[in-house]
Amino acid sequence: MTRSRRPLTRYALAPLLVSLPLVAAGAPSVAQVPLVPVASATSTAGPDDDAVTSEAPGDAAAETTATDVRPRIATPVVPLGAVAQGPVPERAALTTRIADELGSRWLGDEDRRAITVRDALTGQSLADRGATRLVTPASTTKLLSAAAIVTALDGETTFTTRVVAGAEPGEVVVVAGGDMLLADGQGNPEAVAGRAGIADLAAQTAEALAEGSGPAADDAAATSAAPGAADTSEEPISVSLDLSHVAGPDVLETWTPSWVSEGYTGRIVQLGRSGDRALPFDPSPADPEQQVARVFREALAEEGVEVVDADDPQAEAAEVQAPEDAVQLATVESAAARDVLALALATSDNAMVEQLARQAAVADGEEPDQESVMAWIVSTMEEDYGLDMTGAEIADASGLSDGTRLSVGMIADTMVAGADGSHPALQEVLAAGGLPIAGYTGTLATRFHLEVHEPAIGNARAKTGSLPGVTSLAGTVVTEDGRLLVYAITADAIEDGGATLEARSVLDEIVAELARCGC
Repeated sequence: MTRSRRPLTRYALAPLLVSLPLVAAGAPSVAQVPLVPVASATSTAGPDDDAVTSEAPGDAAAETTATDVRPRIATPVVPLGAVAQGPVPERAALTTRIADELGSRWLGDEDRRAITVRDALTGQSLADRGATRLVTPASTTKLLSAAAIVTALDGETTFTTRVVAGAEPGEVVVVAGGDMLLADGQGNPEAVAGRAGIADLAAQTAEALAEGSGPAADDAAATSAAPGAADTSEEPISVSLDLSHVAGPDVLETWTPSWVSEGYTGRIVQLGRSGDRALPFDPSPADPEQQVARVFREALAEEGVEVVDADDPQAEAAEVQAPEDAVQLATVESAAARDVLALALATSDNAMVEQLARQAAVADGEEPDQESVMAWIVSTMEEDYGLDMTGAEIADASGLSDGTRLSVGMIADTMVAGADGSHPALQEVLAAGGLPIAGYTGTLATRFHLEVHEPAIGNARAKTGSLPGVTSLAGTVVTEDGRLLVYAITADAIEDGGATLEARSVLDEIVAELARCGC
């Protein structure tokens, strides 16, 4: 079979430094995926350097928009598409179709390339190379973590942030509940990041103080206070923090320090602002919880409450344990766990996945330490999903640490479980935007942008993975004949420099060949 080929000049020479709007107004939505812009790409490959942590596209228009050059996204009828009627590709024909791409010199050491392609609905193997070899999966590890998380956290679960009366006179306590996506102002009920707002907490707290529910309000003062007025106590209000919810280290010992300082991951916190999420070269603050306290003090002061240190951005709130029987003054709820996890996957947010995995493990009766959480993920994949995890090593939930070793077969098994209907909770997360759309959303927004990739644009969905010398991709694609396939691909011995960008383009081309398959 002869096919026209493009020269091996893909990402290294492509116009990657332009961020494009993803979908023009009027384009159909895909499930409930939040469309996200991307940070400018660079030619230096870092850990998850394709990660994005913004949630909504801006209004600025580039000269050429995505819809000028790309087809519109087909709206799925059921999760991951109604694709049960197409014929299953023949193994020999499909293997031949992707052979040239798998032989590309950009993928590095031939012994360190691994791929498996499965029929999504039956799990039947259609193409394999090194499918059982243990490789470094990078962020495709997150797929196994997500599969474990949904077994312990119901998709409708929300994370509650509360304000309660403290044990000390004049003290209010902000109690963490697992929401690291708080908006500074009012919450947006249509958003995932920023569903709950710190200003809403402050408004509720001020009202409760005025009505006499506060820590230092007396009945007489409360009676004479007008609704919505500030606390009538003579002493100003102090703000403390209760961070005991699923407590654990905010930085893992197995992370390279520069991953945090350079913004490739944020800190693992149970209370944080959406605006403090890390971006490459724009790291999160060293104390995200204290930033919540600062914004809350300022918002409370704007409500007319006299607050200690309201004008001092450097002041730190005391960390306390809120009384068990404390009077509740305010409460806000996050988006559903399903949507939070989908956002974490779509943007490859390392800290969010680690935080959710920790919460899920604790909800399932495990300890919050790193070793216990990782052991829990492995055992959950064995017991709940029936995976053979022999030899598997998971160093962290995000795939950022050295030492994680998985086979592409394990990753593909997880993807099949999310596509064949056997694990609806995982399927819901992937269908809610957990798998970015090729050429459009999340970490795939700047991928699949060449002509050779066209059949996969708006068709393929995938979780990306990037570490120095490693590139991986795992997801779904619909063939020309209308059959849904699952694939998992990793190359973990890529040369330094621009070879990583070229290798990514080769992986994109492999997926495009699967989409072309009328075989």
